[in-house]
Amino acid sequence: MEENVKAPFWKPALIYGVILGLVSVFISLIFYFIGMSTVSWTNWVNMLVGLFLLVYLMIQYRNVHLGGYASFGQIFVMVLVSAGIISTIIGAIYQYLLFTVIDPGLLDQVRIVAEEKIMSNSRIPESMYDDLLERIDKRMNIGYMVKMALIFGPVVNAFIGLIVAAFIKKEKDITSPA
Repeated sequence: MEENVKAPFWKPALIYGVILGLVSVFISLIFYFIGMSTVSWTNWVNMLVGLFLLVYLMIQYRNVHLGGYASFGQIFVMVLVSAGIISTIIGAIYQYLLFTVIDPGLLDQVRIVAEEKIMSNSRIPESMYDDLLERIDKRMNIGYMVKMALIFGPVVNAFIGLIVAAFIKKEKDITSPA
């Protein structure tokens, strides 16, 4: 008779979430210190590194804590909690500290870059400039940005979790004798 041992969940979720969050903050700080925090491609680098790290951590979770086998649901819930909640909270705290304590003038730099992108886009008619610039002013405040990060972080990571779980899941073959 097989013993059904419950796999640990919260400790790995916290550890993986903290790792994902701190690596993201570290990469962001590197770009900040070399003066590239307003360059848009740096966000893509940060997301790609985070995705590869997430896949690696979920494979580790499956192999170390679940005995090499994991259902779609187990991986999905781990991604949702570790990346979608814990890592998102760390990122939102960092974002708040960056724009209020570390460099309060950075938000104005980001606003200027966004305005320049609008003005230099030839597909946007001049008649829309005022409306778009007004929207930027509404959304370029730290309270709104942190709130949106806390809302969309879990949502985006849920979609990522669906994809990651589909590829990482590994079910036991119950048709062959053990």
